[in-house]
Amino acid sequence: MAVIAAYTAIYFGTRLFDLSGTARKFWLAAGALCLGTGIWSMHFVGMSAYTMPGHAHMSFSAWLTLASWIPAVLASALALYVITLPTVAWRSIAASALIMGAGIFAMHYGGMYAMQMHPAIQYDTALVILSGIIAVVASGAALVICRKVRDVPPTYAFAVKLTAALVMGAAICGMHYTGMAAASYPSGAVTAEANSLRGDWMGIPTAIAASIFLLLALYMAYRDLREAERVRTAMRERQQAVHQAAFYDRVTGLANRNFLEARVLEKLTVRDTDNAPEPFGLWYVEFTDYRDLLQSYGEENVQSLVRHLAHTLQEQLRDAELIVRYSNNSFMVIVPPMNTDTRVERLRQLMKVLGRSQTSDGKSMVYPWGWGFSEYPVSGTNSRNLIRAAQKIRKQVGDNARGQALQPA
Repeated sequence: MAVIAAYTAIYFGTRLFDLSGTARKFWLAAGALCLGTGIWSMHFVGMSAYTMPGHAHMSFSAWLTLASWIPAVLASALALYVITLPTVAWRSIAASALIMGAGIFAMHYGGMYAMQMHPAIQYDTALVILSGIIAVVASGAALVICRKVRDVPPTYAFAVKLTAALVMGAAICGMHYTGMAAASYPSGAVTAEANSLRGDWMGIPTAIAASIFLLLALYMAYRDLREAERVRTAMRERQQAVHQAAFYDRVTGLANRNFLEARVLEKLTVRDTDNAPEPFGLWYVEFTDYRDLLQSYGEENVQSLVRHLAHTLQEQLRDAELIVRYSNNSFMVIVPPMNTDTRVERLRQLMKVLGRSQTSDGKSMVYPWGWGFSEYPVSGTNSRNLIRAAQKIRKQVGDNARGQALQPA
C-alpha cells in the first residue's frame, strides 16, 4: 500500500507540471486524496498484521479513525503543491517536510488513539521522537525525489519512479513500525466497547478498497493527461501549419517573402555594439510573361516549371544562405559577399542552366527571364532598399541578360 501510494504521488507530482487552471487544481486535490488515503490505509493494514498482547481484541472508534485520515490528506496536499511549484528554496522544502512529516505523525498516532485503550497505551519517548524524525526525513526525501524525477529521460522514467516509490514506501513503513515499537500496552488493557470497527478484519478491506481507488485514480489521470497531450499536439500542429503558411511557399516548399524580410532584418540587427552587421549579397531572379505561360501551358505545367526552377536554384547555389520564392515568377537569394568577377561568372553559369527550355505535353516552354542583385551595405541598409536595388538592376539588364559586369545599385 505504501509503495502504491508513493508511486501515485510521484506520478501526480510529475504530471501536474503539464496542467494549469482548474484541471491542475482538480488533479492536485485528487492526488492529495489518493496519497493521503494510501498512507492512511497502510497504517490499518499494518495494524491488522499486529498481534495485541495476550491476543486481546482490537477495535477502533469510527469517528476517530476517520479523523486520523484528515492530516494524511492535508500533508499530501502540501507535498503535491510544493513539488509542482516552478522553483522552491531549500528552506521551503525543509519547512514543508516538517509540516508533511507532522501530518503523517499525527495520522499514525491519531489512528492509535482511535483504539481508545483502557488503560491508555504507553509510549517510549525516544522511539516516538525517532518515528517523527523518520516521518520528516521521508517527507523531505519524497519532496526532493518528486521534483527531480520529472527531469529523468522518458526511457528510464518508469524504473526511476518505481525505485523512488519503493524507497518512499520503505520509509513510510519504517515510520509506522518504529511508532508501533514505541507502544506498550499495560496488563489487562482493552479497547473501548463502543468502538464499531473491528481490527481483525479492517485491514484487508481497507487495503483492497484503497488499492482500487488509487488504481482508478491513476487510470483517470492517465486518460485525462493523454487527452491533454492530444490537445497540445493538435495545437502545436495548427501553429506549425499557420507558421508554414505564413513563411513558406506551398508550391516549392521554399521560404516566402515574409521569411526573407524577417531574415534580412535579423542580419541587419546589430547584436554587438562594437561591430557592424556582416556584408551580404541579395540576388533577384525573375521570369516574365507569367500570365502568358498560364494561358499557354496551364497552371499545373507552370507550377511544375516553378518547382523545377526552385530545385535548380538549390542545386546551383549550394552556398546560398537562403533561397526564397519572392512572388509567382521571381526568386530571391541571400548569398555571401563576392567580388564582381566572381558574381558575373556565377550568374552566367546560373543563367545558362536556367535558360534551358522545359518540355510540357510535347511542347517546349520558353520563358524570358532576367536577374538583378544588390549588396549590403553598398545598395542600402534596410530590406526594402536592398530589394528595390536588386529589382532596379533587373530592369536595367532586361530579359535573358548575359552577365554584364554591373556594379551594385
